[in-house]
Amino acid sequence: MKRSHVTARRMPQTAPLKVAYVLKRFPRLSETFILNEILELERQGVEVSVFSLLRPPAEARHKLLDDLRAQVTYLPGRKALKEWDLYCNQGEDREDREAALAAVQEKGLPGAPLFPGKAAEDIWRLFLQAHVLKDYVIGQGIDHLHAHFGSDATTVALMASHLSGRRYSYTAHARDIYHTYVDLIADYTMRRTKMERAAFVATVSEYNKRHLDQLVPAPVRGRIHRLYNGIDLKRFRPNGKDREEALFVAVGRLVEKKGFGDLVEACRQLKAQGRKFRCVLVGEGPERESLMAAIDAADLGDSVQLVGAKPQEELLKIIGKASAVVLPCVVTPSGDRDGLPTVLLEALALGIPCVTTNVSGNPEIVDTDKTGYIVSPGDCGALAAAMARFLADPGLSARMANACRAKAERDFDLRSNVATLIGHFFDARAGADAERRVSACA
Repeated sequence: MKRSHVTARRMPQTAPLKVAYVLKRFPRLSETFILNEILELERQGVEVSVFSLLRPPAEARHKLLDDLRAQVTYLPGRKALKEWDLYCNQGEDREDREAALAAVQEKGLPGAPLFPGKAAEDIWRLFLQAHVLKDYVIGQGIDHLHAHFGSDATTVALMASHLSGRRYSYTAHARDIYHTYVDLIADYTMRRTKMERAAFVATVSEYNKRHLDQLVPAPVRGRIHRLYNGIDLKRFRPNGKDREEALFVAVGRLVEKKGFGDLVEACRQLKAQGRKFRCVLVGEGPERESLMAAIDAADLGDSVQLVGAKPQEELLKIIGKASAVVLPCVVTPSGDRDGLPTVLLEALALGIPCVTTNVSGNPEIVDTDKTGYIVSPGDCGALAAAMARFLADPGLSARMANACRAKAERDFDLRSNVATLIGHFFDARAGADAERRVSACA
């Protein structure tokens, strides 16, 4: 994977479509769905350039990054902002930043609705990043901008779109849709503004699409598309030989919305019933210490293991051994929740059933009694009972394997879903070309 700071090498113009991916932070261990999507775009002939607003965290890396051809450019951050601030304010012949932003707003760029609750320094950093991104887009002949998550990355894509004359789109996931950043009115206005100005919006579940449809007028709804994240079905294949009886695997960042505290309680109940099992929890996050404390308090040290975050290659082996993957998602007080958990899709592709809750898109992944079980969020007793089914019937997991794989092939095939995304990119480019022709004739 090639990286640059501000100067990116121009890639040869061999692909029929050139798309800039605008991301908050790349790469991220927990966002394999983005990496998989870009790799499949490249396999299908799209030339992708990645622009990251922030540097990646210090964490393990997926080996798949070695296959990435896209140039990764890190847009200027706070240090560059201070230098720009000095430049913009030296001499009477220099435009100051307020005048610069006013000039962009005259071109149709919305102001305050994009930045609810943000400090002035953060607003100017995003504006600077959009300005630099615009230069890359024009200089590299990029056709279209696409962001993941409707937060800062989409804000920068929107501004660069207006500055460059290219269209933009984004994929809406979970926190960016439901979390309360400021208040209901400010958040609603921001989200509606971004959707109204996008060529199209993809979102990862029908549940999300119904919610987003309610935020915009009817003409905009036709530009909101449900597009599931996909799994590379060639890499994820069932292997029943390695399946371990009475093994549960849970994967995700150790944050409130994953509901791992409920999983520990369900395990406590199973142990109190005299059940023998192992539960491996893969991930890192701010709740690690509280989860460890709960495990110790329930005397579950011999049954529940926290093994930290793992790259996808190791994770595949761990999931493939499980009787079931368990993810007891909840909705947090701020409204944050999961969108379409990747680990559940990976489990289906491996022929592993899942136990999860009826939050967001989860019921679109798991068919009760066919590919696993759905319980209500926060119902630890129901969660324990669903897990106990696999303990009471050791052959249940294997019998569900074919249905799990069939579900993955039908709805979550990466190749098919990315082909649909490419179709939306081409439609957006065709619309932009038509607008330019009309403008030239006016």
